[in-house]
Amino acid sequence: MKSLLILPFLGLSALAADPLPGHSAHGETFNEGPRQAAVLIPGCGDAVKFPISTKNPDAQKFFTQGIGQLHGFWYYESERSFRQAAALDPECPMAYWGMAMANVNNDKRAKGFLDKAVKLKDKASAREKQWIAVLENLYKDDKRDKKQRQLDCIRDFETLVQDDPKDIEAKAFLVWRIWFGKGDVPISSAQVVDAMLDQIFAAVPNHPAHHYRIHLWDDRKPIRAVTSAAQCGQASPGIAHMWHMPGHTFSKLKRFDDAVWQQEASTRVDHAYMIRSYILPDQIHNYAHNEEWLVRNFNELGRVQDALALAKSLIGNPRHPSNNTLDKSGTSASYGRTRLIETLTKWELWDELKTFTATPAGHPGHDITRLRAVGLTAYHQNDLKALSEALKSLEAVKPSDKSDKSDSSDKTKAAAKKPTEPKKPDDKAKALSELKLLIALLSPKVSKENQTKLLAALKDSDIPKDRLARYWLKLDDKAKAAELTKNLPQDLAGTIAKAEILHAAGKADEAKKAFEEVKKLAFAMDRDLPVFQRLTTTFAKDANWPAEAPKRTDTGVRPDDLSKLGPVHWHPPVAPVFEAIDLDAKPVKSSDFTSKKPTLFMFYLGHECGHCVEQMQAFVKAAADFEKAGIQLVGVTIEPSPVAKNLRTKLNLKKDAPLPFPILCDSSLEAFKKVRAYDDFEKDTLHATLLVDTAGNQRWQDISYTPFTDAKFILGEAKRLLELK
Repeated sequence: MKSLLILPFLGLSALAADPLPGHSAHGETFNEGPRQAAVLIPGCGDAVKFPISTKNPDAQKFFTQGIGQLHGFWYYESERSFRQAAALDPECPMAYWGMAMANVNNDKRAKGFLDKAVKLKDKASAREKQWIAVLENLYKDDKRDKKQRQLDCIRDFETLVQDDPKDIEAKAFLVWRIWFGKGDVPISSAQVVDAMLDQIFAAVPNHPAHHYRIHLWDDRKPIRAVTSAAQCGQASPGIAHMWHMPGHTFSKLKRFDDAVWQQEASTRVDHAYMIRSYILPDQIHNYAHNEEWLVRNFNELGRVQDALALAKSLIGNPRHPSNNTLDKSGTSASYGRTRLIETLTKWELWDELKTFTATPAGHPGHDITRLRAVGLTAYHQNDLKALSEALKSLEAVKPSDKSDKSDSSDKTKAAAKKPTEPKKPDDKAKALSELKLLIALLSPKVSKENQTKLLAALKDSDIPKDRLARYWLKLDDKAKAAELTKNLPQDLAGTIAKAEILHAAGKADEAKKAFEEVKKLAFAMDRDLPVFQRLTTTFAKDANWPAEAPKRTDTGVRPDDLSKLGPVHWHPPVAPVFEAIDLDAKPVKSSDFTSKKPTLFMFYLGHECGHCVEQMQAFVKAAADFEKAGIQLVGVTIEPSPVAKNLRTKLNLKKDAPLPFPILCDSSLEAFKKVRAYDDFEKDTLHATLLVDTAGNQRWQDISYTPFTDAKFILGEAKRLLELK
């Protein structure tokens, strides 16, 4: 069992019996989440005031920081701040209340943290007991349905406000809970909730509750949130999501230049934090959401090169089987790939699209989106053979396991209820229909009559109206093409399509009128795009036709230089250089390995750790493959060298066979601490796997209470990352 002397918080009654190496002594709840010490980060809701009954001033500072981070939905760092408060004041129940609040989307962990707060409740003030009771009632194991549970929680926060009308945080969290619970308890009057926000800002103008006003009006009347959009990021400039949220408001108001500014500020703050703190991008739950939206808004402005660069950066981000893979929706990889294909298609960059769909990132298998893009590219490049091959590959696509289960359950039930309802085409059927049409349009053997029939049958398909219109132009049906322009989106790309299609349809006056709208929207548009050059040739005398950017006075006080917030794209941090000794007791540095070849370091907790042995066995089997790829494997153990040699017996090596990779020893734990393979709160070691390249950059990491054992995954990922510049 871990030594009781190394447990700085929670008290002896909280200890778990004989935890496995790397696991928390306080139980499963504490295994996950951040386990390295928090630091005070400037700009995390400096206007927040939430005094608690602690005699440790630093504990109060970290608790207050955690509250500010809660308001910014920065739950990962919020939990870390509350853990730091608990480490500084082991008998502070509100620190555990904060950890529960930081897990609002994970009931199991929230309940685990709340249990600790309840056990310490006799140390709390009367007011703090009320705050804890709110969560006790919320998570009580009873028969209430979700709606009643949400109603009760809202009423409990109301009681907090009623008992102390001057408590700004009680009002802020009441507003948050009303918004958060709207799925179960719809908001009957946003105006009434907004009035509560007015009270908050009358007392504290720069309170981070500006975040909640944006959410409150986001789906109703976003113009009501413009004032808060101008102050949200400024209220908590250290929290990336607080810069992002005004992007919601400005996007809904079609002020895409302002939306881009906000989202770029967000991504820069996020990247600076991640690089500084050795956090992989997708460890932050709303990171990929901001990035993919920024790509879309770049496209709204015609800033295509910026959109492409960011999408490619997302594809290049480190991947991890638990939070970022190409086939996992809502991740950097999948969003980047989808947005890249969308961007290249939207702006007709067919050569680049052809190249991308042939790369590993663009070619994970027989993917419907990719094959549709391949077919579109072939059509626009007049390559009937490639188009036919894309169709053939698409026809061979099989439903995923998930689709099979859906077809056999939900869809079957739906069919039983409505037997006469026609079955809607799935994504594959839609893509097949378009590719078959494109083959017909390119093939000289298909009559115009049959081409027209095929195209007419797709009037209700998912094909964008501008594409359909251009297909009608291909058949010289100008009337149908012009008719479709009435339903085009009124954004930059849609208005451009309207102008071009109307011009091609012989409606010159209407085309010129549409072009006047294009000029207003194209102030930031890239000028090297094929469509820009066509517009210049068709409608303008020179390339200086876009209007000036709009000037506004309601965006608040913004930093004068966005680059000071951080880089627009993530890049790997410089890896810490650590020292250890080899099995012959000779001192070595990590740079002795990484200066020669990329190195995967595996920090393990000794030969008596069963999970560690499993990891070593997995990498022993894969050692030859890593060597072939030019990647050095190095194990680092907490054991002294005489003991570390016992690993041989666990690996079932032949008597005279050498270890397949070097083993370094770090009984002082200094190396473990330096690479963050260490729980600063419990003063104990963690498992870590780190990839460091020859330039000394840390390209990938996994630091956890369990070792990373998927040698096949990290071999493929290491090869991919090392090929990136």
